[in-house]
Amino acid sequence: MALSISRVALDDPRIDQQLSQILEAVGAPATEDWTATITSSRGGAWEVVLDGAPRAKGDHVDWEIVPRDGHVRYRKMFVGRDEQCPDHFRRVVRKLLWEAVQFKENPIHKVSPQLGEAYEETVWNILRHEDMSPIQVRFGVWREGPDGMKFVCKVEYASNRRVPWSWWSGLVRTPQDLANELTRALAARRKRQVVSPSLGGLRRARRAGNGMPASAPIPPPPAPPAVAGTLSA
Repeated sequence: MALSISRVALDDPRIDQQLSQILEAVGAPATEDWTATITSSRGGAWEVVLDGAPRAKGDHVDWEIVPRDGHVRYRKMFVGRDEQCPDHFRRVVRKLLWEAVQFKENPIHKVSPQLGEAYEETVWNILRHEDMSPIQVRFGVWREGPDGMKFVCKVEYASNRRVPWSWWSGLVRTPQDLANELTRALAARRKRQVVSPSLGGLRRARRAGNGMPASAPIPPPPAPPAVAGTLSA
């Protein structure tokens, strides 16, 4: 994936390596070229600069956005313990680079931030390779008694094309359970996409075999015979 790391230079080599590994793992869409630079300001903030493709400004108001010739520069300062956290850094960078996969409500974060991130990573790893944009993802929590808890995921592809897609998972207990369900659902979707065009071609071939062009309009019904009326004075 087309993301190159120009420089990562903070005050801690261990953090430098960790952030570099996150950037390499997140990557970028194959059709885009991005460059990443991370440095430390005098006040100790992480100054993150990403240079790449255009994004919707309304979805990334926490970044300073400067358009340039053919590309855009995004700059953000990560300040304080909550922001200077690998999980937070991954989430913010992933949201910008992979704008096509949009995570909405995720109450799992209130149950466990680590578990909520694990569910998002699982879904993102699968959906980022699909030919759907944008995809909206929501999660829900289902409580069963004092100790039982399950989770549900909704994936929705709202498109102007003729193949929108909406999918609900069953109630799952682990991210791997969700991964299994989502993988099967996407495989079934791809199979339907292959079958549907084939059926359309078969119908056109049948019409052509009957002597009617595939796109021939249906002729209008014949007009009823005229009825002579009687005019009385």
